Amino acid sequence: MIRTVALVGHAGSGKTTLTEALLYKTGAKERRGRVEEGTTTTDYTPEAKLHRTTVRTGVAPLRFRGHRVFLLDAPGSGDFVGEIRGALEAADAALVAVSAEAGVQVGTERAWTVAERLGLPRMVVVTKLDKGGDYYALLEDLRSTLGPILPIDLPLYEGGEWVGLMDVFHGKAYRYENGEEREAEVPPEERERVQRFRQEVLEAIVETDEGLLEKYLEGEEVTGEALEKAFHEAVRRGLLYPVALASGEREIGVLPLLELILEALPSPVERFGDGPPLAKVFKVQVDPFMGQVAYLRLYRGRLKPGESLQSEAGQVRLPHLYVPMGKDLLEVEEAEAGFVLGVPKAEGLHRGMVLWQGEKPESEAVPFARLPDPNVPVALHPKGRTDEARLGEALRKLLEEDPSLKIERQEETGELLLWGHGELHLTTAKERLQDYGVEVEFSVPKVPYRETIKKVAEGQGKYKKQTGGHGQYGDVWLRLEPASEYGFEWRITGGVIPSKYQEAIEEGIKEAAKKGVLAGFPVMGFKAIVYNGSYHEVDSSDLAFQIAASLAFKKVMAEAHPVLLEPIYRLKVLVPQERVGDVLSDLQARRGRILGMEQEGALSVVHAEVPLAEVLEYYKALPGLTGGAGAYTLEFSHYAEVPPHLAQRIVQERAQEG
Repeated sequence: MIRTVALVGHAGSGKTTLTEALLYKTGAKERRGRVEEGTTTTDYTPEAKLHRTTVRTGVAPLRFRGHRVFLLDAPGSGDFVGEIRGALEAADAALVAVSAEAGVQVGTERAWTVAERLGLPRMVVVTKLDKGGDYYALLEDLRSTLGPILPIDLPLYEGGEWVGLMDVFHGKAYRYENGEEREAEVPPEERERVQRFRQEVLEAIVETDEGLLEKYLEGEEVTGEALEKAFHEAVRRGLLYPVALASGEREIGVLPLLELILEALPSPVERFGDGPPLAKVFKVQVDPFMGQVAYLRLYRGRLKPGESLQSEAGQVRLPHLYVPMGKDLLEVEEAEAGFVLGVPKAEGLHRGMVLWQGEKPESEAVPFARLPDPNVPVALHPKGRTDEARLGEALRKLLEEDPSLKIERQEETGELLLWGHGELHLTTAKERLQDYGVEVEFSVPKVPYRETIKKVAEGQGKYKKQTGGHGQYGDVWLRLEPASEYGFEWRITGGVIPSKYQEAIEEGIKEAAKKGVLAGFPVMGFKAIVYNGSYHEVDSSDLAFQIAASLAFKKVMAEAHPVLLEPIYRLKVLVPQERVGDVLSDLQARRGRILGMEQEGALSVVHAEVPLAEVLEYYKALPGLTGGAGAYTLEFSHYAEVPPHLAQRIVQERAQEG
C-alpha cells in the first residue's frame, strides 16, 4: 500500500515538526530534528535554515507496518506558492495542518482551495493544541469555512493538561507520556461527548452510501469492514474531510495519524488507474554536487533502473532510480505508482514536463495547477562587473528552480525587475543568486509613468538645412487629438507631400512619442493627423521628413494640454474580518478606490483600484495591518491622470535626474 500526501497549511502550523516526528516514530531517523536548530530533514536548504521556515518542498519517505508513505512537506508562506502548488500536483491527497491556537488562516484556505481545484481528497490535522486554543470552537470554524469535516479525534485532558486523544471512529483512547503511547480509558465525564461525536461520525458516513443508509434506517447496526469501506470512499470522493489531532513536538497522535492516512486517503491506482508508466516533473533544484535535480512523481506504472521514459523533448533514460530523503537521494531497485523520484544531472528536464511510456497521454491525464502572477517587483542591480557578467546564467538557474518568479526588462525606465510573491520570496531569491556566485542589490522600482494630451492642437514642424551639396528639407503640418489608443491618419491632398514620405513621417511621430514633453515619459492615447506640408524636389528625403514630423509632434504636444499618467492596478486583499477597517483606511490613504467587498470562507476580500506608486511596498505594510494574516494580489488595470500637485513633483524630480 502506498500513499503520497502533500502536507500543507499556513506558515507556523507545525508541518515540519510533525514531519520530523513521523520520520522518527517510524524509524526513518534515529533522532528527531528541530526547526530552530536547522536539523530537520525537509528544511535542508541554506535559506530554510537561515530563516527557520520551509522555503522548498521537502520529500520525506517513510515505512509503516509494511506500507510506504511519501510525505511532501510544503512551505506554509504564500510567498512560495510555486512550491505549494507543485507539491499538490504531485500528491494523491492533501493533509492540511491547522494550528489549534491560530485557527483557520489565509494559508489554510489558499492551500485548501488549490487542493479542491485539483480534485484532491483532503483531511485536516490539528496541531499545537499544547500551545493553547479551543478545539471544539475550532471544529465549528473548520466546518463553516472548509465544509463537511469529520472529527475523528477528540482531546484527552488530565488535570487541565492535554495528554492524549480519544478516537471516536474506532472507539479507542490513547495517553502519551514522553512520546510513548498507551491505550487508556475514556474518562467517565467524556463518555457522553465521545458517544455523541461517534454518532455524528457514523451518520455522516452512512449518508454517503445508499446501501448502508438503508440498513441504518431499518435499525441494523452498521460497523466493521462495510463502515470502513464507506468511510474511505467518502473521503476519496471528497464528500467528507476527516479531522485528526497530533503534536509533532510532544509526539502525541503521530502513529494514529499515519493509520488514518492509510485508512482514509486514496492509493495511486484509485486516482490514476493501472497502465504504463506516467510521471511529471513537479520540482527542480540546482545542487552544487549533483547538478540539476528533477523531482518526478510516478502517477502510474512501474519502473526499473535502466528503463527510459518519453517526453516532448525526447527520450529520458534512468540508469538508476533514486528516492529523495530531504537533500539526499536513496537508490532503490524498483519504483511503482505513488513513488517520488529524484533524477540527478537532469539538465534536460524542466518543471511541468510530462514523461511516459507507450502512447502519449492526453494533457488532462496529469494534474496541473496554474501559477499566479507574482505581485511584488524590485529593481535588480549586480554589485560588480563580475556579477553583471554572471547574472544571466544565475537568473536562468533561479527561474528553472522557481518559475513563480518573473524577470522583466522595464522599457520605460530601463530597469531589470525581479517579480516575486513577497518579501521572504525575494530575499531567498537574492540569497539563491548568492549561492550561484552572484551578488545583487534590490531597490524600489521606478514607476513607468506615461504622458498624454487632453485637447486638440495643431502646428507646423519644419526642418531645413543647407550644406555644400544637397540640403535637407521637410515641412509637416500636424494635428494631435486625444484618443483611446494610438492612431495615424494621412490627410494630404493635392500632392503637397508625396505619399512616399508617409512612412518616414509616421516613424518620426512614433520616435518623438517615446519621450513626451513633460518629463520624457512615453506618450499614449493620441491620434496624429498629417494634413498639410511642403517638399523640395531635390532636398527632401525620408530623414528630413522624419525630423520635421518629430519637431511638429513636440511643438503640437506642448500646446495640447499634456498631462502625466500613472499605472493603476486592481488590488485584491484577503483580510480577517476584524482588520477590514484598518485595511480600508490604509487603502484610502494610498489614493485607492474601493470597488467592493465579499466574503471568502473565514476571510473578507477587499477589491480596490490603487496607483502602482502607492503599492510598490505594500507587502511590507500589510502584515502590520492584518496581524500577519493578510494576503493580496495585483493585476494591471489601466492608466489614469496623476493629480496635478503630485505630477508637478514628479516632473521636477525627473528634471533633477537629468
